[in-house]
Amino acid sequence: MITIQNLGSSLRVLGPDGAAEEFAASPANQSSRYQEAATHDAIVIDGREALVMKRGSTPQTCRR
Repeated sequence: MITIQNLGSSLRVLGPDGAAEEFAASPANQSSRYQEAATHDAIVIDGREALVMKRGSTPQTCRR
């Protein structure tokens, strides 16, 4: 389980181990696609779903 906090122009993602990652809006002027700068992992928000894409892993759809 992960927790996604929407901070407006960025997201904070808390993993199951408690580690936090910051994802900035990508591109900066929108509010549905976010990317983590160091790893290039990405999250796309669509209504009540989030598509989580991590390098080396199959994309996963998460629901609220």
